[in-house]
Amino acid sequence: MPFPNQGENHAKGISNEKNIVNYLSSHPDCTINKHLEQVNCSSIIEWKHEGGTKQKRDASYQLENGVRMGISIKNHDNGTFDWINTTKGVPECLKQEIVNFKKNAGPAGPADTDTPIPKKGGIRDELDNIFSTYLDNLTSTDIIELLSKIYKTEENTNYIIVNDKKTNKLIMFDELNLDTYCNPNHNHNFILKKSYAKTSRQIFIKKDDGVEINTNFRIRLLLNNGVSALLGKSTKNKTSVPCLKIQQDNVDEFINNCVDKVITDY
Repeated sequence: MPFPNQGENHAKGISNEKNIVNYLSSHPDCTINKHLEQVNCSSIIEWKHEGGTKQKRDASYQLENGVRMGISIKNHDNGTFDWINTTKGVPECLKQEIVNFKKNAGPAGPADTDTPIPKKGGIRDELDNIFSTYLDNLTSTDIIELLSKIYKTEENTNYIIVNDKKTNKLIMFDELNLDTYCNPNHNHNFILKKSYAKTSRQIFIKKDDGVEINTNFRIRLLLNNGVSALLGKSTKNKTSVPCLKIQQDNVDEFINNCVDKVITDY
């Protein structure tokens, strides 16, 4: 059975993670399964979709020796993907500033005003300015703490699988490939650089000799459900709070630089 890559399952609401779990379950002899069995010295007897927002593992596999191991899964077409997308770590002072913003709703008046929210500018720019100021004040220590949330945060979850839809490949690599930038023990001096959006910054390392290294990570700060939900004007969501994202830019370059990749064609 070929791996679905024409959007059939997406139309039925089946996620990328479930597609990959189904594929690995039905192809026990594929390269990824054989590699995992070899490194764990035990056969895989079951794959399970995990998902959810409270854990890093998107899937898990049960070994014959009784151990259950986790896998993180990312989807890659032509754009980027998120390593973390969380409301945790957002400081209380920023949360309170957004609460105050909601009460005042800028020059448009209180949150219950009948004034429509513009698609661009106006109240949206005010909100972006709040987030931009917060990003400008982030320290290297703050960035280290955020990046450390990507790396070795869940027990028995050591591998990442990227579904490269452009090439019809599942690419698996060890999370040790994230060590260079995400291991806090390196004590890097991180700086942020503005790019195309007020609420987004590129993360660089600034070395002692002044050389700057692009990590290809981007930090974004925004509302998880948008400004309409914040102001009570959304029919889909009742609340909206600030969330932090760490995004992988230049995904193809990142994957190419990963070592010890295991690739399964589908």
